[in-house]
Amino acid sequence: MTGSVVSPVLVGRDDEIAVLRAAYERSRAGGPSTVLVGGEAGIGKSRLVATAMAELPGDPLVLSGGCLELGSEGAPYVPFVAVLRDLVRRLGRDRVAALLPPGGAALGDLLPGLGPAPARYGQARLLEEMLTLLARAAEARPVVVLVEDLHWADASSRELFAYLARNLTGAAVLLVGTVRTGELAARHPNWRTLAELGRSGAVSRIALGPLEHRHVTALLAAVDGRPPDPARSVRVHRRSGGNPLFVEALSTVGETPPGDLRTLLLARVTDLPDPAREALEAMAVAGAELDDDLVRAVAGGPAPELGDALADLTARELVVARESGYAIRHDLIREAVYDALPPPRRRRMHARYAAALAGRADPAASATALAQHWTAAGEFQRALPAAWHAAGRACRQNAYDEQLHLLELVLEHWPKVPEPAEVIGAGRTVVLEGAATAAFNAGRSAAGVAYGTAALDEVDPAVEPERAARLLGLRGRLQSRIDGGGRDDLRRAVALAPPGASEELRARLLSALAFVEFMALDLDDCRGHAAQALDVADRLGDDALRAPALLVLGALHGTDGDLDQAAGAFAEARRAADTAGDAHTFLTTFQWESSLLCDAGLYEEAVGLARTGQSAAERLGQARSRGSMLASARGISLLHLGRWDEALRVVDEALALAPPPLYAAYLRLIAADIAHRRGQAELGGTLLRQITEFAVHTVGAAEAKSWLALLRLARALDEDAPDAADHIVGEHLATAPDAWPPQETARLAVLGARAQRARRAAAPRNRRVQAETADRLADLARMLGSVRTTTPVIDAFRLTFRALTGNGEMPAWDEAAAAWRDLGNRHETAVVLAEAAAVALASNNRPGARSRLREARAIAADLGAAPLRARIDDLAARGRLSAAEGGTSGHAFGLTPRELDVLRLLAAGRTNQQIAAELFISANTVATHVTRILTKLGAASRTQAAAKARESGLLDGPP
Repeated sequence: MTGSVVSPVLVGRDDEIAVLRAAYERSRAGGPSTVLVGGEAGIGKSRLVATAMAELPGDPLVLSGGCLELGSEGAPYVPFVAVLRDLVRRLGRDRVAALLPPGGAALGDLLPGLGPAPARYGQARLLEEMLTLLARAAEARPVVVLVEDLHWADASSRELFAYLARNLTGAAVLLVGTVRTGELAARHPNWRTLAELGRSGAVSRIALGPLEHRHVTALLAAVDGRPPDPARSVRVHRRSGGNPLFVEALSTVGETPPGDLRTLLLARVTDLPDPAREALEAMAVAGAELDDDLVRAVAGGPAPELGDALADLTARELVVARESGYAIRHDLIREAVYDALPPPRRRRMHARYAAALAGRADPAASATALAQHWTAAGEFQRALPAAWHAAGRACRQNAYDEQLHLLELVLEHWPKVPEPAEVIGAGRTVVLEGAATAAFNAGRSAAGVAYGTAALDEVDPAVEPERAARLLGLRGRLQSRIDGGGRDDLRRAVALAPPGASEELRARLLSALAFVEFMALDLDDCRGHAAQALDVADRLGDDALRAPALLVLGALHGTDGDLDQAAGAFAEARRAADTAGDAHTFLTTFQWESSLLCDAGLYEEAVGLARTGQSAAERLGQARSRGSMLASARGISLLHLGRWDEALRVVDEALALAPPPLYAAYLRLIAADIAHRRGQAELGGTLLRQITEFAVHTVGAAEAKSWLALLRLARALDEDAPDAADHIVGEHLATAPDAWPPQETARLAVLGARAQRARRAAAPRNRRVQAETADRLADLARMLGSVRTTTPVIDAFRLTFRALTGNGEMPAWDEAAAAWRDLGNRHETAVVLAEAAAVALASNNRPGARSRLREARAIAADLGAAPLRARIDDLAARGRLSAAEGGTSGHAFGLTPRELDVLRLLAAGRTNQQIAAELFISANTVATHVTRILTKLGAASRTQAAAKARESGLLDGPP
């Protein structure tokens, strides 16, 4: 079989080509333009893109690179290395180097010809250099960057692709990625990144489906050079499922093709001469493009025979010849050939390929591939040092996910190699510590704790105190990210690194301990440790040490109520962190300052700062970690502003990235709070169960746990369960009255006061309840008085508490409502206005009650706060503010609306005093109504009146 089996034309894809062309024109106009082309294997993704690119106007510079299945977890930036090579091949090394920063480019680590790279650089620099390089190249002519097989992208390439997609606005660059659907599990990080990109309005998605029957007919005609037999085209369409690759394969077989479609693809290989088959197998084993020398080294055989073999493979359209080498035409063919290799032969060919790579001029550049191929060959003695050196290279490139994978490979092979420490020049403890550090940098906290613990098990603190301190500090910081814990580890670490030890290590440990202590609200110790860390950092003149210390001190200034000093400290921490390349601290300054502004009631400013921080997190590749906490900070301020739909969008987008458990808990708390305020009981209950499950297994996270308790308390009050609400208050007062953040403590005091009012109203004559509520209110007052922080929000809580516990003076209520109104917290404003209206009704101030309820109802309706609106309407109905007083109800027996209200409560077993309190009338008035009810119903007693009312249906329907 030597005839063509590849259609010379693309059929059935006119609409998809139009999408690509439109995206290209947008990019030429300076608009953001990224296209993701998805579809099953063989559906024609690459063919579609190649056809579209060949027809684009303006002579675009098309640069391409592909992700590799083999080694996808360990080799950083694989497709972008190919893009860089492509660019250098087109423009020349000197011209490309001229587009890069003078004095060394981080991209020199990807392509040594562009070096030398700086001795140290942050991940952001490499991302920004690639962005700048493409944008500057596009100044001369449009650029198209094609990244094939994004489903196999390594973590660094995934982040770089997403970074370019978000930031290429203004440059005439079209970014295109192809994705094989069905390859990724739902929780795979590549899937999450692609899903996130797909939600962006700047990204176009093309989903390639199977060809219709008419298109299969056209494809067969193009391959055969003549119209196909109609019956045959029907059979091929049915058998291929409309997949173009399988249509082409079926076009060459008879009426009884082999079993499955993979076998069908292999049928094209079975009649190959030995040299051609061996060359094809060599390319399948490599999983990458090979030049003539590498094909010869792996496949063997004399040069003339190899040349003939490659020509034969190209003629059969199994292999494509490119400027830099040869590659199998389609991954499905490569996979079929590879899977068909007998395991011993496969291992031998992997060993040949690894040996050929090792003999190249720069084997270090192929260290990851060496590690993977020596492993596949079963040559662990050689795989171990290759993986170790590749891990070091990945670390230098800030490719921490890949570094961690390679170190895990080292640890996996460790017991398989004699004297492994001599082979790599480092002991197992060093590898474990490196893995824990890489996990910290990659955001893989649970794995980091496991590796840190394993390393600590091999260290004697009495012999190596500094190493033990370093490992304890690392494990403490990792644990802090998981659940807010880690204090014990960090305290032990500081004790092992006393003054006089390594000052840099001590400063880092002090800052980390202060950070965790602040999160745990241990503010006195936190202040001392942060000050010590800053003193050491200033003495050393090290911005990397100053930034985290200043971060904590800024937060402490905010807790003290000094917003100006806090803002100054945060700004200086941000500058120092940016200079030092400390992305974690840099982004945390946005998060903490936004939270501080929110606590101060400056909600709009907090939203803006958190949004800026989120953009920075995306730019720095930390959308999942720091970005999710910034989303939480932004969502909380939006919650207080009453912009609930916007807050939920922020939460949903952040949760879609599968953030760490602690961060996800904060996001779900926002959603649960909004669900509670909207009366979505089922959704709120589900979210509360998820958060409770997290809290039960978490040591720290005081702020999240306090919010959870407050939600449970508010829910109990809404469900008319004041005793359950009081139980929650009592639990906190008995166990941890000083353990909550100031704002949560103030909110607890207010909710606790509401619980006591509800308990008193339910039992107005019960002396025991009256005494208990008085004692509880005194405890709450003392707790609120112990809050040293003063902010406008806490002041509003104090005013609300005073109104709730006072003697019913309207000025106190109005002052509390005004405080919330001034802050822009609409829900709290409406709640306090409704409570004030109830007080006004109790004193027969009907006009005052009506005006306050009118404002409260308008807010509740606008927010969609159904429970609050229902309470307001019920209050208006009970106070007869929404209907004319007097008159008859139209019911039998001639009961007035007010008498019907009294009858309902009488039938519910209420006393005259309780009915009077609920309807805002006097007990004497209730007695008069009861007498009239008994007369109209012809009843001799309250019990008989209730029974007659039920029999007559008087109690049916809404009150």
